[in-house]
Amino acid sequence: MNRAQLMDAPVGLLPLPRPLMTAEVLDAAFRLFRAGILRCLPYSGFAVLVLELPTLYRTFFVPAVLGRGSFTHTNFKLVTVAVVLLLSAALLGAITLRLDALARGVRPRFRVEILTTVKRLPASLLATAFAFGYPLLLLVLFPALVGTLPTEALVFAAIPVAWPAAMFVLVLPAFWCDRLGPFAAIAQAVRVSARRSWRMVGAILAAICIVMVFYVLSAIIVGMMSPLFGRADLFLIATVASMLYLIVGAFGVPFVLAVLIVAHQDLKLRHQQRRGEPA
Repeated sequence: MNRAQLMDAPVGLLPLPRPLMTAEVLDAAFRLFRAGILRCLPYSGFAVLVLELPTLYRTFFVPAVLGRGSFTHTNFKLVTVAVVLLLSAALLGAITLRLDALARGVRPRFRVEILTTVKRLPASLLATAFAFGYPLLLLVLFPALVGTLPTEALVFAAIPVAWPAAMFVLVLPAFWCDRLGPFAAIAQAVRVSARRSWRMVGAILAAICIVMVFYVLSAIIVGMMSPLFGRADLFLIATVASMLYLIVGAFGVPFVLAVLIVAHQDLKLRHQQRRGEPA
């Protein structure tokens, strides 16, 4: 078996034989990510491009065609946001389904993934909004508080305030992997992580740190290239930076979802063992 076939082959991580430590969760997630990265790359690459649609809209379309503040501009802006939310929920679901199939030792099928995603798309909007609504809200509020609160206070409050996000993000694997409805997925995510949320926080922080390393490396590369192009080529520098961020995002999204899938199964197994239920 060559390297490409090895990376595409199902890994069969699930069901878990026993509860895992945090380091083992990350190791299993990396094995799943390595096995599925080539298969998930079309989905994740398109997902990152979808997230760039508002930026492209503001940069190219609005100034050239529409007047800022016009009624048409407002309508197009709302349509752009709606398209981004719709496509993001669908693509996150497709990536999660593909990684879950690989983790269970099943050969993923494109047609099955697309049909499942389309069928569950309306309910997935609610599940995705609940999974990522709170973390996105924190990303918006914390920069706004930088000028009003001391930096030490923000750092001290960051982890406690972000702690509930560890339970909310589990709604995504519960919804797609276990085929639950949005409200049942929310209830299961809270139930399995209520007593073990610190494990989920540790796994998420470690995954974020790993992804941020690649973002920092991208920033360093852009910074090293800036003197070579000079100040007159800012557009080229911005283009190179965007391409690097797209590449990192295309690889980072499947890795984060792989961590969520493995961590969700680990917490679910611990919950079953605590209640004396069969695995």
